[in-house]
Amino acid sequence: MNKILILGGTNFIGRNLMESLVLNDDLELTIFNRGKTNPNLFPQITKIVGDRNTTDINLIFNSNWDYIIDLSCYYPNSLTQILKGINPSLKRYIFISTCSVYDNDSEKTILRGENSLLKSCSKMESVDTTLDTYGKRKVHCEKVLKQSGIRYSILRPALVYGQYDNTDRFYYWLYQIKMDHDLLMPNNGESLFSVTYVKDLVNAIIKTINTDLISDTYNITSNPKISISEIINTTSELLNQKYKAHNASSNFLKNNNISEWTDLPLWLDSDFFTFDNSKILKDLNLKISDFETSIKDTLSYFDKLGWKVPNYGLSEEVRMKLIDKLKKTMSYNK
Repeated sequence: MNKILILGGTNFIGRNLMESLVLNDDLELTIFNRGKTNPNLFPQITKIVGDRNTTDINLIFNSNWDYIIDLSCYYPNSLTQILKGINPSLKRYIFISTCSVYDNDSEKTILRGENSLLKSCSKMESVDTTLDTYGKRKVHCEKVLKQSGIRYSILRPALVYGQYDNTDRFYYWLYQIKMDHDLLMPNNGESLFSVTYVKDLVNAIIKTINTDLISDTYNITSNPKISISEIINTTSELLNQKYKAHNASSNFLKNNNISEWTDLPLWLDSDFFTFDNSKILKDLNLKISDFETSIKDTLSYFDKLGWKVPNYGLSEEVRMKLIDKLKKTMSYNK
């Protein structure tokens, strides 16, 4: 029986992962986290409560694990402490990284593979706590793991969506179709990016346990090239909802101080945030979920939650003001 330690395990990705792992009676599962997010989930599973960024991490060194699945590492120092303390006979360390490790400023190409240029991370940036250095810190974490001598699998998802998603970035657009119908569409919603369906990521993690792999790194993207317009069209058909798109150019949005991705989720003024998945499909024989089915399942989840107003992205008030301004601009130009 394989002993598996999951670092994290009760939030978005981890919750989906645990729901799959608990179905396998041949696994001995243990969760290590702070016990703050959904602490009552999985009562049948052994839990170690602690903060990985403190000496609490020593609590995991009392057992010899077969696999460690690290869902919650954001700082290289934290990973270094773990790798120093665990048994080197570990069968595999599965590290969830991100496609944010790629250097999008220096390498402006589409469908980048795993050997594409990565960001650099200074010593100061490695301990920075802002979102600005998130990708850089993950780069440093990957480097620490690769140099450890422990067998590993590094998985790099793009934006992850699906049930239990609490970020509201993908949900923002589903909500617009469901509730509002007047859409502020950046560049006709045509810019390309990659997304990862959470169930595909979970299947990839499980595949790394069940497949005899050398240490390697993989992009895990369900849709290497997708657009806001494709998401909206699929969603509107499934919900049988009509919508009115108000196209906003990049110049209009930037002149109105609208930021890519944060103010308008999924909007990137380029096609460079696209990442090739051919390597993981081949090496892990991974089957990717049908996009329409994944959206249907995601909509079903948010139906159960009652379609709350997204916390992420533009408020309805700001969005409608921009649409009104856009209409006036277009009328004036006529």
